[in-house]
Amino acid sequence: MAKAVLKKVEDGAAAPTGRVLRAGESTALDAASVRLLLEGWALKGQIEALEAQLRAVNERLIEAHGAGATLIATGVCRATITARESVSIEDAERLKGVLGFRFSDLVRTQVSYKPEGRLLEMAADGDEPLAPAIRACLKVGESVSVTWRAER
Repeated sequence: MAKAVLKKVEDGAAAPTGRVLRAGESTALDAASVRLLLEGWALKGQIEALEAQLRAVNERLIEAHGAGATLIATGVCRATITARESVSIEDAERLKGVLGFRFSDLVRTQVSYKPEGRLLEMAADGDEPLAPAIRACLKVGESVSVTWRAER
């Protein structure tokens, strides 16, 4: 949309006007501010388009090379593909029932429940009798990302 507005202005059509809204008051916006506003809008559109293109490139790199790879264009740049895993508590009330009085020392309470390292160890411990019930209360997530850096 921003490109269409700029194209009209470049083609000699009348420049758009603007308004400033402040504290319920509306006043005319000067021409320089309108041009700056349009320039910012065009840049925002370009950034969004470039971000979409970069997401597509990242997805193709992840698909082709997978997590753990560092791709290097010698002397130009490098892209590191990293996988991240997260564990969150899916059913806090059930986990409270499983852990009883130990819930407060094994779970950090915030807006969302975050398992402490000791709880993750218990969930992964094959000798822990509560492990299956604990695992049923947890959700494991994973994400993969690409980090770009200049190559020296």
